[in-house]
Amino acid sequence: MTDARSEWISKRAYTIWEEAGRPHGHDADHWAQAVLEREEFERVALAPETKPASKKKPLIEISAKAQDKKSEAAKSKKKADAAAEKPAAAKAVAKAKSSKAAANSKLI
Repeated sequence: MTDARSEWISKRAYTIWEEAGRPHGHDADHWAQAVLEREEFERVALAPETKPASKKKPLIEISAKAQDKKSEAAKSKKKADAAAEKPAAAKAVAKAKSSKAAANSKLI
């Protein structure tokens, strides 16, 4: 048993003893429980990581034609959204210009 492992088990057994209310005569039980916890920890820590499943096959296949239509619909929606934003931006610029012109006319 390595020093680090033995020290971990010792500290864990002490913690278990304290949590149990410091009873007398159960040190072997606490030590055994600490050993079991350490073994479980090592088993889980050293287990090979499970690789995520490769890309799963979809339940239904979508034809290339349907995928093209879907991408075209997304592009046209993006264009429509951009077109809707332009007038709002133009209004903001016009409003800024008019407020600047009004400020300049007050100076005269």
